[in-house]
Amino acid sequence: MNKLFLIVCLLPFCAIPGHAQCGPDEFSGVGTGANEEEALNTAYSLLARQIHSSVKVSEKYTQSQKVSGGKENLNSGYASKTEVESSLINAHDARVLRIERSKGKTSVTVCMSRSAAAKGFAEKQRLVADSLEIAANFALGAEHPKSKNEAWQRTQALWNEFARLQGMIEGLGAAKADFYDAANKVYSQAKDEQIAYCQNSKQHWTPEKENNYSELALSMLSKNLKMEKSACKGKGVSLIYKNTEPECSQKFGLHSCSYKPSLSVASCEGVEYRLLEGSAEGAHQKQDFALEKLQNNLKTAQFWQKWEQEIKEWSPQCK
Repeated sequence: MNKLFLIVCLLPFCAIPGHAQCGPDEFSGVGTGANEEEALNTAYSLLARQIHSSVKVSEKYTQSQKVSGGKENLNSGYASKTEVESSLINAHDARVLRIERSKGKTSVTVCMSRSAAAKGFAEKQRLVADSLEIAANFALGAEHPKSKNEAWQRTQALWNEFARLQGMIEGLGAAKADFYDAANKVYSQAKDEQIAYCQNSKQHWTPEKENNYSELALSMLSKNLKMEKSACKGKGVSLIYKNTEPECSQKFGLHSCSYKPSLSVASCEGVEYRLLEGSAEGAHQKQDFALEKLQNNLKTAQFWQKWEQEIKEWSPQCK
């Protein structure tokens, strides 16, 4: 018996070099490096890749719930995160089958059972479940529109990751973890409340005074935003267009007119969340033409896009 064989057999799960193989229902990874640590890292990485590729074809597609117009729509599709992970959260559960050293290089073979692989995904899923519970409970209790939107988006993203991991676990033939039902319950509660929130929360256009400028503002913003002329109620958002008029002055025979519109994004109770501001100008020898130029420039002003993006952040995230 040579020295190399003695070293190998002193290791756990030792076997005769050249004859050992992982079990028929096990995953395997083989790594080579300048030393044992380097070889193990490579072996674990290849083991992780084999586990992911083996369940890729059997991974169940998830159903994501999107709310549009207060109604729930189910969209089926494969999980968005498809990149192969190159690390194992439970690498300690892999068994070292063989270590060979020759000519300054080390080769390592590691094995992992399907149940151990599923255990690793379950450990990741537990961490996601903890974050999901926090985010969902925050979404359930949030009153501030923007905070509620952010909490819901966070909840949905965590649920998608939770479901993705569940697909991996089931693809490996393992049962649901004991925390699955609790996570599913709190997510369902948050989802149901979001549906109700979308059904009852609207964007209400409530200008201080209706005139040509408020109508122009409404036509610009309603192109991509759903809003209605009505009194604000419930958890809706009030869009209060301020009653401002153009200001004109004359200098050296030239009429210059400027207009500084503003829009208050507020709660139905009158709490102002955000004040949006813009400006437009027009000039001509005649004041009427200067005002006409001002209105034309107002229609193409860049601030409308900024207003639209800001209002969206305060609107119910329903799709």
